[in-house]
Amino acid sequence: MSIKSQPVQLNTTSGSDERLVKRCALGIFRLVREVASHAQEVPGVVMQAAADVRTAWEESSRPNV
Repeated sequence: MSIKSQPVQLNTTSGSDERLVKRCALGIFRLVREVASHAQEVPGVVMQAAADVRTAWEESSRPNV
């Protein structure tokens, strides 16, 4: 009985699969950064809305002229 060694390909993914994973990861990372950027604007928007509600409340207590 003779034993012959044969090379085995260790990399089972093709180039297009790697690019697909990279594109998906890149899209997810960009989405997370965009969401984080918009989340930073939320406190300012909430403060402005609170100020507008406060002003409207004060104006509603004045008599109409």
